[in-house]
Amino acid sequence: MKQMMLRRAKETNVAPKEKTGSIFEKFLFYLIFGCVLTSVIAVLVYLFTGASVHARRIADEMLPRAEAMSRLATRLQSGQISYDSFLDFTLKEQQGTRVYIFDENANLIAYTTESNSVNVLVSKTILGYGEQVVTSGDQLVSTKWRSADGVVVGVPIQDNLERVTGAILMSRPSYEVYSSLMSFVRALMLSSLVASVFMIVPAYFISRRMAKPIRTMTRASAAMASGDFTVRADESRDDEIGQLGEALNHLSTQLQQNISNLILARNRLHVILDGLQEGVVALEANHTLIYHNPSACLLLGVCDEDAVMQTLAPVLPLCDEVQRHGEPRSMMLDIGENKLLLTVSLSQETSELAPGTVIVAQDITAAERLEQTRRDYVANVSHELRTPIASIRSLAEALNDGLVKKEDDRTRYYGYILRESMRLSRLINDLLELSRLQSGAVALEKADFHLDGVISEVVEQTSLVASYSGIRVTERWNCEKPLLVHSNSDRIEQVLIALIDNAIKFASDDGMIILDVKKSEDASHAIISVMNTGHIPEEHLPHLFERFYKADIAHTDTGTGLGLAIVHEILSHLGETISASNEDEFAVFRFTVAISDHL
Repeated sequence: MKQMMLRRAKETNVAPKEKTGSIFEKFLFYLIFGCVLTSVIAVLVYLFTGASVHARRIADEMLPRAEAMSRLATRLQSGQISYDSFLDFTLKEQQGTRVYIFDENANLIAYTTESNSVNVLVSKTILGYGEQVVTSGDQLVSTKWRSADGVVVGVPIQDNLERVTGAILMSRPSYEVYSSLMSFVRALMLSSLVASVFMIVPAYFISRRMAKPIRTMTRASAAMASGDFTVRADESRDDEIGQLGEALNHLSTQLQQNISNLILARNRLHVILDGLQEGVVALEANHTLIYHNPSACLLLGVCDEDAVMQTLAPVLPLCDEVQRHGEPRSMMLDIGENKLLLTVSLSQETSELAPGTVIVAQDITAAERLEQTRRDYVANVSHELRTPIASIRSLAEALNDGLVKKEDDRTRYYGYILRESMRLSRLINDLLELSRLQSGAVALEKADFHLDGVISEVVEQTSLVASYSGIRVTERWNCEKPLLVHSNSDRIEQVLIALIDNAIKFASDDGMIILDVKKSEDASHAIISVMNTGHIPEEHLPHLFERFYKADIAHTDTGTGLGLAIVHEILSHLGETISASNEDEFAVFRFTVAISDHL
């Protein structure tokens, strides 16, 4: 059922797991880390790609100086300047570089070194570069800064007729290139560090600005998870965070509506189940009790969970069978004097988990009694009708076949047939009378009459019949006469005659019947007791007013068994009560009659 599904009625809210750290700290960390990473990448990129650019820049710086020295060498050859002037210029333009001078035959005629270096050997690479420039007459630029000679530029020396008369080479050693490169790297790293430091402040505020709406939505989500759907996330922003807040608010509204509908459906189901006369018990697959309605407690006679499961222990094997086969099963269970019909079915048809079972208990005690009464009624009517009919038939057949020869015997047989016919007629009339009373087809009108007059007439009518059995019928008044009552006089007379007739049949020989009359304590009713000497077995007292019930088997042929049932129906329609009991040596039938208000 609704997983009764419903203790499923028990509800748990699981709080979100607390996590360390915050989105603000992560944002701030990512921003700073991004700045540092950018600086490192920039340095690495500069080291691997910017070094060649730096070497080219050094070559571009050295090339004009080499050209100037080439022009100065041309003037030296033409005698326009002295050698000392040329040497001074060369040393002044050295600035961390090496200068190599070749003649027209590519022979190295002079070169310079660093101030702290002596006897530096000239590499074959430099000699080759010099020969290449002299031979080709073109400028040379080499940016292979990782080689020992580093960056090298070469310029030919030409005379006035543009003939190559030598060459000037300038080189920046690799360690000089690397030193200047590292200075740029250090400057880049320092600037990146300064930039990172200055980025902390804006990164801090940017992180706070980005984390604030997320924190708000986190608190809103936690509140929703706890069942508070009144909180709302900020949806005023125009970006994705605003859209997320709007979606979260929409989700909250839908969840609140769905949960409200579920609670309403659950409450309606509870009202329906609690209002059922049938008992409903829901079990999980492992026979754990998850729900039972008040009717189940009433029918089973217990309400404690353990007691309920103990009472339903005989049903548990049937629950296992239903779980295996999926088909509903039924069984009978006796609880004290009550008989219950238990129907077991699956709680849900499809489920990823093992389905439980639902037990519906119906009290069929009254239905069983009614069915038994119907069977008994049919059997009794059949028996009561069959006996006189069989007697009439056998007597008629004997007369018809001429088996009765004597006139006296035929007369006697005719008398038997008449008595059986009258008995059959009385039985049919009693059945019709009882049927009309039970169906409400008889209208019983009430009027004021004197009860003492009716009782006196009944005593006078029945005394003669009672005297044949040696029984005396008397009346005993414990209140004043005359007594005016409000009821139906004919029906009260019928009740008195039926009760006295029953008393005559069952009274002891030479006994007596007393009609005792008194008022109730509140003087609203007359209490009439029909008392006869004798005793009714206690086990028969609750059933005396049932149809065809006869307490004394020895008297089964003296009546129809419907008299007391008719009496009970008449008094019920008149709004009166009747009871049977044993008092001292008397069997007592006591009923009430309402006293008139017009006294």
